[in-house]
Amino acid sequence: MKGKKKGGWTRRDFVKTAAVGTGVMAAGISFPAVITRAGTKDPIRIGCLMDITGALYTFGIWGERSTRAAVDRINAQGGINGRPIKLFVEDSATNVQTALRKLRKLIMEDRCDFILGPCNSGIAISAAPQVESMDTIFFSWGTSAAITGKKGNRYIFRGINNVRHGTIALGKVALKHVGKRYYCLGADYEWGRSLIAEFRKVIDAEGGEFKGEEFSPVGTEDFLPYLNKINPKEVDILVAGYFTADLLKLARQASEKGLIKHMEIIGGAMPTGLTVEDLGPAAEHIWFTAYGLRRIANIPEAYRPFNKVYRDAIGLDDEGRSIKDGKMAAVSYSWAAWEHVFWVKRGIEKSGWRSKDDNEKFMKALEGMSVEASVEFPQGPKTMRAQDHQVFTDQYVTKIEGGKFVVKGVVKAEDLMYEPEVDYTKQKI
Repeated sequence: MKGKKKGGWTRRDFVKTAAVGTGVMAAGISFPAVITRAGTKDPIRIGCLMDITGALYTFGIWGERSTRAAVDRINAQGGINGRPIKLFVEDSATNVQTALRKLRKLIMEDRCDFILGPCNSGIAISAAPQVESMDTIFFSWGTSAAITGKKGNRYIFRGINNVRHGTIALGKVALKHVGKRYYCLGADYEWGRSLIAEFRKVIDAEGGEFKGEEFSPVGTEDFLPYLNKINPKEVDILVAGYFTADLLKLARQASEKGLIKHMEIIGGAMPTGLTVEDLGPAAEHIWFTAYGLRRIANIPEAYRPFNKVYRDAIGLDDEGRSIKDGKMAAVSYSWAAWEHVFWVKRGIEKSGWRSKDDNEKFMKALEGMSVEASVEFPQGPKTMRAQDHQVFTDQYVTKIEGGKFVVKGVVKAEDLMYEPEVDYTKQKI
């Protein structure tokens, strides 16, 4: 099987597909006997793998809407290099095993060229070796630092800042106003542990005084056993590695226990999907980092027209609520799902990608690419670092004051730089 065969196949393609097929059959998944490479007139097949149900459903719902809206926009404008996009959507259900099964379906049965993954760090890390073995490029908006570090590979790209950027920003802004004695509580999974680990690095470097840490299962209902271990006379900061419902329970119970009279809660982009009313009395004691801003009034003026187009496309108002039902959306994250579609578009246009045979050309096109703020990239300008495929863009620090989300500081992308842990450009494909 030397050289090219019919349909653009190589010996490498055959070996990879045979090996993956064995694993897929073992998992009880069927697929076509022959998988053809895309021709220039065929649609570009994109798989959208989102946590539409489960603990992170808020992110998944708005991620899917953002992806669909971006695909619709591109198709209405004639597609990419004259080829339409065909979208395939699967629910990963905030579950790693479900996600991997759906991932294999998207690649092997639906023959997707690219996968746009969920805002779920555990899924992204588990998917990394899978997509490498199946020769499929994967975009993640999970924010664990490891995704574009030692647990990633050249097939993984991320169009959003990670928890390291968030903690650097909080270290530069919040610690100046709050204090340095800190205690950590985090969700016991990849993202929660990553956030706590990154916070410890930043706070310790700033002279912080560590007072202890605990990790609770995702979905914990009663935080009192964990909160009871905190001595409020010795702690200024409660570092919280939680999202949405878990954060809400923690904040309410910390308030009922009287802890927030003595300390502030600091964490990642925690209140996504929550309102000030949801958080109750604890709201004005929460500092958090934001990958995007929920209120359009807080967005830099130059980016607002672009952000407005994006919001209109997915049905969001100027406060970050759904126009349809008034519920708070995951707007501080969901823009990344929209932008991932346009990263695919830019990569194909620059590289001349026609099929997976051109994946390395696509990778090289994106490695080091910078983009300006536009309708395609409404969050603002950013650069995809070549070595680790990590985007660098501005990071916001926000606090609730007087019932409003107020920006307390903006840390520019160039001030968030750190040494890459890996160099994917040296990885052979």
